[in-house]
Amino acid sequence: MGKVGVSVLAATTIGVLAWKYKGLQEEHEGLQTKHEGLLSMAAGLVVQLAESTAENESLKSENDYLKSATGASKTLKSYDC
Repeated sequence: MGKVGVSVLAATTIGVLAWKYKGLQEEHEGLQTKHEGLLSMAAGLVVQLAESTAENESLKSENDYLKSATGASKTLKSYDC
């Protein structure tokens, strides 16, 4: 192969590699954006879980109080006419 053929082959190879690199770079950026979105979503779900757990504990405490003698007595007295 002559000097011109080698030069054309080298230029073509460099062009293909640069094109592939650019494509991989764009794909990486897309995946990074998706990753950040998933992390944000996961953080939101953790917050919702914590809030639900706290609300559940609060309702459980209120329910336990209403079942207690003091709570039942106060509830019944509130219905007296």
